[in-house]
Amino acid sequence: MVRNSRLLLTLVIFISSGSINWLHAEAGYIKVIEVTLGDYRYMPANIQLMVDQPVVLRLVNVDSFTPHNFTLKDASDGLDVNVDIPAGDSVDVSLMPLVAGSHTFYCKNKFLFTDSHRERGMQGTLTVIPANQAGQ
Repeated sequence: MVRNSRLLLTLVIFISSGSINWLHAEAGYIKVIEVTLGDYRYMPANIQLMVDQPVVLRLVNVDSFTPHNFTLKDASDGLDVNVDIPAGDSVDVSLMPLVAGSHTFYCKNKFLFTDSHRERGMQGTLTVIPANQAGQ
C-alpha cells in the first residue's frame, strides 16, 4: 500500500512539474499552459492555441511584491480576459478560442508616476491556429 502511494505521488509530481500539463475533464483532457509573470514580462511571451480546443492558462506571479494583471480583449473570438494576479499567487483562466488569429495580451497595472507595466514591456502574443494546422 505504501509503495503504491509513493508511486502515485511520484507520478503526480512528474505530470505536474512541466509548464504544460493536462487536466481531466468530462469530455477528455484539457491542456494547461503555465505562464510566469515577473520582472515586467510574461514567460512564455508567445502562446499558440488551436481553434475550438479548451485550454487553461495557469498565470503564476513570481514577484514577491508587485501585483500583475493579464488582459486579453477580443470578445468576438471568445477571448475576453481581465484578471489580477497578486504577488506570489496564481490564477487559472479557462479559454476556448473560436477563431484563428493573433492577439496581444498585456499587464494593465501601473504604479503612480511610472510607466505602465505594458509600457515597460509586459505584453505578449497569443496566436490561435485552425485545428487542421496543428503540428505543422
